[in-house]
Amino acid sequence: MEYCFVHGQRDFNGTSKDSPEAIEQRENRFLLMDRVLVVGYLTRLFEKPSFIADRYTDDQIADATWFLFGHGSQFISFKGLNVAEDAQARCIRAVATLYTDLFDRVCGRRGTDLNTAFHGQKGIDGAVYMIWDMGGLEFTVMFPDSPPHLIEPGTSVLEAVLAKCRTSACLVSALHGVGHVIGFNICGKSPAEQAKVDRFQGMIDSFLATREVPDWLRKYAGEARTGNIE
Repeated sequence: MEYCFVHGQRDFNGTSKDSPEAIEQRENRFLLMDRVLVVGYLTRLFEKPSFIADRYTDDQIADATWFLFGHGSQFISFKGLNVAEDAQARCIRAVATLYTDLFDRVCGRRGTDLNTAFHGQKGIDGAVYMIWDMGGLEFTVMFPDSPPHLIEPGTSVLEAVLAKCRTSACLVSALHGVGHVIGFNICGKSPAEQAKVDRFQGMIDSFLATREVPDWLRKYAGEARTGNIE
């Protein structure tokens, strides 16, 4: 955990001040770990993440988000790995708790500003916004060939965030993910693609009908409903 929150993203970006030998030693130790063990560790962390808010700074949490869900670690990529499908599904489902118990606590200036649009800035709000573009989570649900056993877990994360989170950063992050799902499937002609578009547009409709949100976020949700987001 210390590696992921303190060193991982800096090592990956080449901004660490440590020696190349120290960086290589860390990477060999942690990035080459058995993935069954890694998925177990990640699941345990995601299921009970609230202590992270007190242990690390917001910038460290942002870096760890990029590292864990992005190309730095590729920990959330299960393709070709000998990790049981039920273990994969549990890990993905636990991301919902990561949102509700950690991200929703530290975003929006640690919950003191729920409505301002900070997601276009650097830091934790920007990292959470981009989490469905980092290379890890999106494969669970966005594409026509998403792994069948991960579609419902990935969908459940988005549904939970839109229903439970308070900060605009978390809500716009989920809308970002939903919008990409719609965008990747809206031109498809298969029944599965059509059904996915209907389901995710319905998710946005329910969100807009039940949540009081700032005007900019409501507008973003409307754009996400068409799949017209970047």
